[in-house]
Amino acid sequence: MLKRFNIKVPSAFEEPLLGLADFYGVSAFSNPLIRDEGMGETDFVYTGETIVSFIVSTIEQDSNSIEAGIKNWLRDFNIPQEALNSEEYSENQDWMENFKQYFKPILIEDKIVIRPPWEKPLDCEKQATTILIDPGMAFGTGTHETTRLCLEFLSQIDVKNQSFLDLGAGSGILSFYLMKKEAKMGVAIEIEGAAVENMKKNAAINKIPNGLEMFCADLGKYEPTFLADGLVANITSPVILEYLPHFTPWVKKGGWGIFSGVNSANANLVKEAFKKNGWSNLKEKIDGDWHGFYLNKI
Repeated sequence: MLKRFNIKVPSAFEEPLLGLADFYGVSAFSNPLIRDEGMGETDFVYTGETIVSFIVSTIEQDSNSIEAGIKNWLRDFNIPQEALNSEEYSENQDWMENFKQYFKPILIEDKIVIRPPWEKPLDCEKQATTILIDPGMAFGTGTHETTRLCLEFLSQIDVKNQSFLDLGAGSGILSFYLMKKEAKMGVAIEIEGAAVENMKKNAAINKIPNGLEMFCADLGKYEPTFLADGLVANITSPVILEYLPHFTPWVKKGGWGIFSGVNSANANLVKEAFKKNGWSNLKEKIDGDWHGFYLNKI
């Protein structure tokens, strides 16, 4: 039996709440709450709140202890206990079904469309790069600000015949975009096994060529077999701060790096880490409480 704890919080609390999930060793995903706005196909606005969900096996994990920990966390941050609710599912039940209401087609920079397969094509797709994403266990269809920030920067790079690394690849959106823009080869790394399996299914949906390898691996233990032209990392601030010295040497001198998943509370710490680890020419974009960075390897 699976139990899903849903916690609705102001978006600024998303990153520390994901850190709590890491502490308990449970799978977690998050999705910003949005509402339709206007009449356009991609018109929606962020509400300023995010749902963070913990997925717990009631057989293998102590769900009561985890629930108590979440309630203590809410109390510590003065968030009402009503922010938490839970649901139970059998192992083969589609527990993502009721989240499909939040998956809307996304248009980025007027040239990238992220769309779940159950939504009809947009009129602009003939001139855009379209990526189809069925989130499955991995969650994520491009609605998150951090994904959008990465894609906005990636759209500025000519990656034809280049190699890349995608760290914390999730559903595979960023890797799929790079391969569709004629990157020669890439490696997408994700620590969640279920996410990697779902990524492979999405690669097939998008007809991604064999040049993309998808691995389930811990960033602290993975070692690439090639020196990459660039690296994209949509991961949390603590992970960037811990592992930046480890994966900086994976990129060629003069190569590019795109990072997001950094909230405002940690942005200055992350920028200092970039300087200490040989990244320069900082370009920064902010979307809500999230920061994205476009850098060059010195």
